[in-house]
Amino acid sequence: MNNKTPLDFRTLLNKKTIFSFIVSFSILYLLIKNVDFNDVIVVTKNLNLPIYILAIVVHYSSFYIRGLRWKKLLNTIQIRASTSALTEMVFLSWFANSIVPAKIGDVYRSYLLKRYNSAPISTSLGTIVVERIFDITVLLILLSVSGAILFKDKIPGQILQSLEVGYILLGLLIFGLVLLKVFKNNIMQIIPNKFVIIFENLHKSVYDSFSNPNTFVNVSILTVISWFLESGRFLLVTKALGVDLSLPVIIFVVLAASVLTAIPLTPAGLGAVEVSIVGILAIMGIDTAVGTSIALLDRLISYWSVLVVGAVVYVISDRT
Repeated sequence: MNNKTPLDFRTLLNKKTIFSFIVSFSILYLLIKNVDFNDVIVVTKNLNLPIYILAIVVHYSSFYIRGLRWKKLLNTIQIRASTSALTEMVFLSWFANSIVPAKIGDVYRSYLLKRYNSAPISTSLGTIVVERIFDITVLLILLSVSGAILFKDKIPGQILQSLEVGYILLGLLIFGLVLLKVFKNNIMQIIPNKFVIIFENLHKSVYDSFSNPNTFVNVSILTVISWFLESGRFLLVTKALGVDLSLPVIIFVVLAASVLTAIPLTPAGLGAVEVSIVGILAIMGIDTAVGTSIALLDRLISYWSVLVVGAVVYVISDRT
C-alpha cells in the first residue's frame, strides 16, 4: 500500500461523492416537505440549551472511548500509540465517513496511524475489522433486547427481517474467520507473493486480538459503553425538547438508525437516518413534528458538528 492519502480534494469532488450528497439532500427535502415545518420550529423553540450542550459533551466523549478501545487492540499486537493521538484519528475517520460514502474513514484511520508510527496499514486494518465485529455483535444484541421489550412477540416484520439478516451476516463473518484460521497455509500458497505480507499482517492482528482474554473483555466493555454513550446523547436531546421516552425506546431508535450509517449509499447515512428516526418514533406514537425536531437536532450533533469540527481538525492537525 502506498502513502497516498485516501482523503484529498479529488476524493471529495468525485462523481460518487457528489451523487451521494444529491441523494442525501433529496431524502431530507422529502422529509421536510411532508412535515409542517412551522410546527417543527415551534417544538425546537422549547429547546433546553444546557441539556443540549450536555448531549454534545456526551457525544464527543464517545470518541475517547473508541480511541481507548482501539489502543487496547493495538497494544495486543505490539503497536504503541497515545490514547489522545488514537482518539484524534478515530474522530478524523468519522469526519471522512461524513463526507465520503463507502466507509473510507476506516482506511484513512489506518493511513494516519502509519504516518504516526509506521504501523503497516494492513495490520491496523485487522484491528478495525475486529472493532466492527464487536460493534455489530453488541448492536444486534442490544437491538434484539430493546425490540423484545418494546414489541414483545409483535416485532414489526421489517425490523424482524433486518435482525435476521444481521445475525445471518454476523454468522457468515464468524464462519469466514474460522475458515481463514483453519486454512491459512492453503490460502498463502495460492495468493500472489506481493499479497502474502498483507495477508499475514491482517491475519495476525485479527486472531491475536481475539485470542487475548484481557483484550476481549476490555474491548467488549468499551464497545457497550460506546453504544450507551450514543444512546445517552439521544436521550439528552429528547430531554432537551421536553420529550419523555423510555430507555428501551431510546436504545432501539439509536441502534436502528446506526444500522443505516453502515449502508454506503450516503455519507454517514445522511437523509436515511433522519427519516428512519422520524419513522420509528412515529411507530412509538411520537408526533411527526416532534420526531423531526428530535431527528434534526440529534443529527446536528452526530453529523453536522462532526463535519464542521472535523474540517477544522483536518486543517490544523499535523497528522493529516
